[in-house]
Amino acid sequence: ALERDAELPLGLGFHDPEPPARHHVRLQPGDRVVIHSDGVTEARSPDGDLFGEDRLTDTVIRSLASGHNAPESLRRLVQNLLAHQEHRLRDDATILLAEWHPAP
Repeated sequence: ALERDAELPLGLGFHDPEPPARHHVRLQPGDRVVIHSDGVTEARSPDGDLFGEDRLTDTVIRSLASGHNAPESLRRLVQNLLAHQEHRLRDDATILLAEWHPAP
């Protein structure tokens, strides 16, 4: 997990006189980065159970362990999120999954 404080979503806060914080991390080939809105982790099942960070992480890790590529991993994550909510969206949910493959 890349630990950092939460910030405004991309594109917001552009009037702020302070530039946004920069974060640096060295990625290895094949590393995946997941960026998501709070609508993903705060998605609720009909009985009120949150999707949560643990379920999000578990879904991505299991997909990785199964050898799925990034698009398939993202598809499975979205399907799990929708199933958790019984396909009734109540909030926006944005997910970006990027896989690092540097040029040779």
